[in-house]
Amino acid sequence: MKRVFPLFFVLLCPLLAEDAKRGVTIDAPITNFRLTELSNEGFRSSLVRGSEAHYINDNQIDLVGMQYTTFLENEAGDLDATLLAPTATVFILNGKVNKVRGNESVRLIRKNIEVTGELWTYEHAEKNSSTPKKLVIEKNVHAIFRIEMKDILK
Repeated sequence: MKRVFPLFFVLLCPLLAEDAKRGVTIDAPITNFRLTELSNEGFRSSLVRGSEAHYINDNQIDLVGMQYTTFLENEAGDLDATLLAPTATVFILNGKVNKVRGNESVRLIRKNIEVTGELWTYEHAEKNSSTPKKLVIEKNVHAIFRIEMKDILK
C-alpha cells in the first residue's frame, strides 16, 4: 500500500502541471459573497453582496442575488442608494467597482425615489469625478418619487 500513493502522486503531477499551463481553473461558486470598498479617507463607499458569485476574471464577477449599496462616504456611513437584482455582472477597474449591469429586473432604492425596470447598467463614479453616478434602465421602467414636485406641469 505504501507504493500506491507515491505512484499515484507521480502519475498525477504531470497532469496537474499540464492543466496549469493551459489555464484550467475550477469554477466553484463563492457563497455569501461580500466586497467592501473604502474611500481614500477610509470611509465605506460601497458594499457589493451576492448569495452566489462566479469569478470570471480579475475584472469581472457574476452574481446571483445581488445587493449593491453605496454610501455617502462620511463618518456616519450614511446610506446613499441600494440596487437589488436577481443576477448581475460586476466590472472592476483598478480594484474598484466601475460598472454593474444585468438583463433581468433591477430595483433602485433611495431616500426620495424608487425605480424598477429591466435591462440595466449602473456606472459608479469616483467621489470627485466630473462623471456622475448613472443608472440606465432600458425596459419596463417604473419610478416612484417621494418628494414634492412644484410646478412640474407648468
